[in-house]
Amino acid sequence: MSGSTARVAKAFAFDRPDRTPLFEIFQPYHPIHWPVCGRNLATDQAMAWDAMSDGVAWEELLDASIRAQFQIARFFGLDMVRLNGVPARNYRRPRKVGPNRWLLDGVPYHVNERTRLVELENPGDRQSDSRRTSEEGLRRAIEQWDGAIPAAGVSAPDPVLAGVRELAAAEGLDWVFMGEIGVGTGVAFFPPFMLMWLLEEPELVRRWQAMQMATGFPRTRDIIAQGCPVIAMGGDVSCDKGPFVSPAVYRDFVLPVIQEHVRLIHAGGARAVYTSDGNHWPIKDMFFFESGIDGYKEVDQAAGMTWPRLIEEGVAGRICIIGNLDARHTLCHATTAEVEAEVIACLRYGQRFPGGHILHASHSVHEDVKPENYIAAVNAYRRYFGLPLLEG
Repeated sequence: MSGSTARVAKAFAFDRPDRTPLFEIFQPYHPIHWPVCGRNLATDQAMAWDAMSDGVAWEELLDASIRAQFQIARFFGLDMVRLNGVPARNYRRPRKVGPNRWLLDGVPYHVNERTRLVELENPGDRQSDSRRTSEEGLRRAIEQWDGAIPAAGVSAPDPVLAGVRELAAAEGLDWVFMGEIGVGTGVAFFPPFMLMWLLEEPELVRRWQAMQMATGFPRTRDIIAQGCPVIAMGGDVSCDKGPFVSPAVYRDFVLPVIQEHVRLIHAGGARAVYTSDGNHWPIKDMFFFESGIDGYKEVDQAAGMTWPRLIEEGVAGRICIIGNLDARHTLCHATTAEVEAEVIACLRYGQRFPGGHILHASHSVHEDVKPENYIAAVNAYRRYFGLPLLEG
């Protein structure tokens, strides 16, 4: 039996599929969408912000996103699909103040001419990620939490997932949908004061983690029930030089939450994939084996997570590798010939095991990935398996 569902299931079960499954994450508004979907509210961020400043209906934003995400996944022939969300129904409306310039909550944004994405004009502004969380505010929220599931944890059906699933079913595409749920293990995103809490106020961190699980676990169950048999969990725990916290802190604070999340995912009949850039070798046994994960995504070869070492250290024979095309250098800066050579090498490494590999960029098709390089990567994959090449 062939088809995307069987192909992905066999890869996770280390049962050789008819061909290596293909998976990708496309950053919203990346120019790679334009030849496939045209330029519209879902593919051109400046157009989207102009429309939102004019008060475009949420339903129109939703419909455009569903159609664009379906079209791009169908065009590239994906087997496993991870979808992006849309603005909230009562989205905050920017105010246009000039060509490619807007104010949102009084903060100026503009279009980056290189990436064509909308970003803060002043990265150090109060809306920047590093300044959004107040230590006093977060401490107060943790101390006041009564143990109940926060209102934000009450899940509603994902309208993008429902819409894309409907379009795929209508065309007989049995894609495997990946949900993505974090529950507070991505220590790379902890504000600096929380890193100090790990040492000075550990119980405050544990209570914060309980809040994250109270919200994220019900959402995990819901997204599995809505049709996602693969759940990507986590968030970055390492950088190029190794983990952001010591192995001892990782074991005490991060690993137990991952293990509990994995048990929940498995109880729902789904596969658990941990997502993190960086060099995980100092925490290899905990990260790969003690965690109980089924798959590993964002395989960062530029940080040392290379195929030869994944094989040598026994990881590739036990954990499904969802990678390992270099999205830091190769897909951004290499020639198309160099991209094609890396794809072939990656597929050959992956086929050294019966299954156990899903082809994917090491992060995503992000703003620095050249469209022609990703197209070359998929065509190399298609040529390797004797499939018709992409047109255009």
